[in-house]
Amino acid sequence: MRARLLTPWLALLAASPAPAGPYSPAAQQLGSTAMHRSDPRFTAWANRAPAYAAGSDASPAWQDPTKSLGPATDDPTHVASLGSGGSITLSFPGFIHDGPGPDFAIFENSFSDTFLELAYVEVSCDGVHFTRFPNFSLTPNPVGPFGSIDPSDVQGLAGKFRQAFGEPFDLADLGLDQVSHVRLIDVIGDGRSRDSASRPIYDPFPVSGSAGFDLDAIGVIHLQSWQTLTVDQLDGTGVNATAFAHLPDGRFLLGAQGQLHIQAAWGQADHLPIASGDAAFDPAFIAVADANRALLGGGGSFGGATGLYLFDPSPPAPALPAAPLASLPNFCGSWWHSPASGRSGWIVGGIQSATGQHGLSFLTPSGRLLGPLVARLSTYSAAVAADSAGQVFAAQYELPGSPAQAAAEWVRRFSPAQIDAAIVALESGQTGLSGSQGTPVFQFDSASSLAVDAQGRLWASGFKTPSLQVFDPTTGASRRLQPDALPPDFDPLYQVQTFSRRGEAYVAFLASDLSGTPGSPLRHGLAPLSAFDVPETFASWQAFHFGPAASHQENNSQADPDGDGSPNLLEYAFHTPPLVPGPSPLVPGLSRGQATLSFCRHPLRTDLSYTVEASDHLAGPWITIAESARGQAFAPLALAAPAIQETALPPVVAVTLRDSSPPSSSHFLRLRLRLLP
Repeated sequence: MRARLLTPWLALLAASPAPAGPYSPAAQQLGSTAMHRSDPRFTAWANRAPAYAAGSDASPAWQDPTKSLGPATDDPTHVASLGSGGSITLSFPGFIHDGPGPDFAIFENSFSDTFLELAYVEVSCDGVHFTRFPNFSLTPNPVGPFGSIDPSDVQGLAGKFRQAFGEPFDLADLGLDQVSHVRLIDVIGDGRSRDSASRPIYDPFPVSGSAGFDLDAIGVIHLQSWQTLTVDQLDGTGVNATAFAHLPDGRFLLGAQGQLHIQAAWGQADHLPIASGDAAFDPAFIAVADANRALLGGGGSFGGATGLYLFDPSPPAPALPAAPLASLPNFCGSWWHSPASGRSGWIVGGIQSATGQHGLSFLTPSGRLLGPLVARLSTYSAAVAADSAGQVFAAQYELPGSPAQAAAEWVRRFSPAQIDAAIVALESGQTGLSGSQGTPVFQFDSASSLAVDAQGRLWASGFKTPSLQVFDPTTGASRRLQPDALPPDFDPLYQVQTFSRRGEAYVAFLASDLSGTPGSPLRHGLAPLSAFDVPETFASWQAFHFGPAASHQENNSQADPDGDGSPNLLEYAFHTPPLVPGPSPLVPGLSRGQATLSFCRHPLRTDLSYTVEASDHLAGPWITIAESARGQAFAPLALAAPAIQETALPPVVAVTLRDSSPPSSSHFLRLRLRLLP
């Protein structure tokens, strides 16, 4: 869209000629396929822009791809302009899948039914290979900078409807079941761009300023969080141990029933065998250092020396080496690197021969075994994971009736400095760490598999529960997930991993039948991390800040332990620390003579409602004029609704509400907070 005089704008809005072409007419005309942005069929909106390349003639002020994220708006300036021939790729909190009717819709910011700037629409299952929707343009002649197009002459090109109305697209038109990315490429409107029938495409040309297609939003109608594939089945001829990991390009490595495989291509169930040579393995774990180095754990957690095999997974992957890198009992393993010291190596968990208990050993990248990094963690083997900062997270596993049962499923954190110091000690022949030196982080339902995601959240799964669990150490909140619909007689045992691909972070699972039923499937699933929030509750916030043994006086919603005048419920609602005195989080003010209220709300605290009320008198009566409940945006609730401005300042949203009453009147605003059941 470009700036224009008001008079022609009004003239264009008033002039909506009867459709002449064979395709859908303008929005709100009989037979139009246009979808309004408030259509309840929209379940999600694009939330990431992995790629953006502005074309020519677009001013820098219009080149902000983040303005294409989130819901469609009525603001013509809240767009990302592509410029002549530019492109943008968007992704979503999950995967768009083919359902009944259209699956997603694209919104532009045209101010009329006939001033249309167009773009090709392409979709991809992997963010690399794209398929273009069939597109047709019957506009017969070139269109000048201020020219018009009949929308009924256009099909399969984004931008055929005015602002607030999206053009729908159906994956069935391409024969696709699911996609992860949508790419838009601006049509250069002088006829050099061609439609699917090789006809010239005309739209306003030449262009400048907010040049080319202006993307407001992409709304998703059919969204699913997980991409799930059946990758193998248990054949009943061997042990049921399975393991998996992900390479830097996103493909999985799969170990199952004494065989090792590598995924043929991202998003496909097909996989290729990696020859095992003379190696025999359970397998226990796979840990990836980089595209050329991965470690396969052969098993033996309950005694006996077994092999750890270093192999090169890059194509064509050679057979496993005949000789193991090292031999020691193993159940879990992780690649570890300290950005501070530069040290790196393999951390392997299993039964320690010296203690008979589960602990962690350290191997240098060359395979030289230094010794027990943590000699004693728990009675039985559990899980280990390391994050990009060099922190190590180790789980403890105990059976019911064990003397240490109370410690079962607790995860302990060891700092990079602790790990570095323990390695130095091992190199000089001294002892490493004790398990008690690790900081307790969280007690999961089950933690025989463990991963750390790009946001620092811990994921766990295991034998004791048919679900995944995620814990956010910055808030103390946790969430349980059952990621996939499995056969009714299938008792799932989940393993969990996290990884990044092309700058996007994912969580993945491998699910097998806990009973090892012959013929039962192995299911692999993955989802973008952005698909999963971890909502907080007032109870989890209390436990995080005050601990389980805090006094009622300190922990009560109306208590004010830091004495700053904001009781705990306000500190929770406004995301301020309850044990550090601070200024009032609720700021009244005046703007153009009208009362304002400013504060922050936390969208993941879904057990709260924020209600703004207004009155002509302090004594009332008060009427509700705006409300936000369960993390949703503020909505006006009265004819005299306030002006509402919300700005994302992660993890909170900054809110300012301005009274709509005349500046000369006396009007009062107040905010009420309520915990929801």
